[in-house]
Amino acid sequence: MVIYYAPTFYHKLFNNNVNNENNNTNINIAKKKEEEEEEKAKIEAKTNEVASELAYNEELTVLEKLNILNTYNNKFASIIDNYDEYPTTLLEMLLRDLDLFDFVIDYPEKFKTTYNGELDDVSDIPLLLQWDKRWGYQEYGDSSIAIDGCGPTALSMVVAGLTKDKKMTPAYVSAFAEEYNYFVPGVGTSWNLMSDGALQLGVKSRVLTLSKEEVFRALENGHPIICSMKKGDFTTTGHFIVLVGLEDGMIKVNDSNSKKRSSKLWSYEVLEGQIKNLWEFYL
Repeated sequence: MVIYYAPTFYHKLFNNNVNNENNNTNINIAKKKEEEEEEKAKIEAKTNEVASELAYNEELTVLEKLNILNTYNNKFASIIDNYDEYPTTLLEMLLRDLDLFDFVIDYPEKFKTTYNGELDDVSDIPLLLQWDKRWGYQEYGDSSIAIDGCGPTALSMVVAGLTKDKKMTPAYVSAFAEEYNYFVPGVGTSWNLMSDGALQLGVKSRVLTLSKEEVFRALENGHPIICSMKKGDFTTTGHFIVLVGLEDGMIKVNDSNSKKRSSKLWSYEVLEGQIKNLWEFYL
């Protein structure tokens, strides 16, 4: 005869102990993961702080700066080991904005990759970045869209936003600019891209007088403005940015080279002294 026993007090006690051990293990794993994430965040914050201090230091070479950063965060080791494969200008951009890291690390392998896709959303004037992995590796002029494509990227934002044409990517506008000789070797993007080139792409433009009244009038009418910038908050050499609107008396900017600068509001007075030329765009 086979006798079946019901679970006893001891069986229940054993199961409870096992469950408690499993719970404690899960808690310890979660706690360890949380501590690792906190430590990672601290390292990233310190790395960004040091990079900000090094970025505009003219006494150190780019390689020396990267070696210093690597003492705080060894993710730069691969770039250092393959230093000659990276354009110096791109590494200087990285030092000024570590958001570029994932893009930069793949540059030697993906340089000259072309993009034939479309934009995801053109419901407004979109913020498009030169170093977006979709098109940033594509050749433009003497290098790539990531390095020299601020002009076509700025115009891409404007044309796509006004016409709602999703094919007007930085890749498309860059190829257009090269085909119609709006890129000048050794100089960069011609200002004619913002007038004649824009008209060919389906939008009208006019040169604005540099005045607060003119800038605010255009933006209040929903007309984006492309500015050619000189040395200052946005560039050490030359750059194009897009003024896209107003908020509380301040100007909203789409900077194709920086998420951080694009997330800020800017006073007209700060921008005024850095603007070389500016164009208003409309249909």
